[in-house]
Amino acid sequence: MRIAVSGTHFIGKSALIEDFIKKYPSYRCEIESYYKLQDEEIMELSLEPSLDTFLEQLDYSINQLNDCANEQNIIFDRCPVDFVAYAMCALDQDSIDINDSEVSERFPEIKIALNHLDLIVFLPISKENSIEYTEENPAYRKAVDKNFKKIYRDDVCDIFPKYGHPKIIEIFGDRAERVKKLESFLIQEK
Repeated sequence: MRIAVSGTHFIGKSALIEDFIKKYPSYRCEIESYYKLQDEEIMELSLEPSLDTFLEQLDYSINQLNDCANEQNIIFDRCPVDFVAYAMCALDQDSIDINDSEVSERFPEIKIALNHLDLIVFLPISKENSIEYTEENPAYRKAVDKNFKKIYRDDVCDIFPKYGHPKIIEIFGDRAERVKKLESFLIQEK
């Protein structure tokens, strides 16, 4: 199965992946494009997020999914949806609609790439989240989460390949609960 874990920063994506791989060592993790691009010295670490850096990460994420299309037992830390949600925040600051931006030009490529996934695990901000974090800008984090919810719940960007594929589930709770919920879903799918 090809799985992507998606959600705003400091929500516990890496923790879920780490915990999952401990239980299922046959899976391997593809780290998020932000770190891959830094490791490859393609992108400088930026304290101020910009549309350009989100587009770089989006393009990398699309290529990452396409390159791993035939692999099994892989879990991605983020997917193209993540960078669309962050780009929406960058565009909102300039009062630009996502559908009127250069991001929307990539929607057909995103659809193709997402079709290579079997499952997207969305980790929303909720009252049930008990992952500890320190946040310098909680308003920004909430705005990004709101964009994720618009994309996953309302499909405001029309970027999902076809109804029901990839499957999208929302998971919340502490670390152990999250792994259990993901495990339960995988067992049901067998």
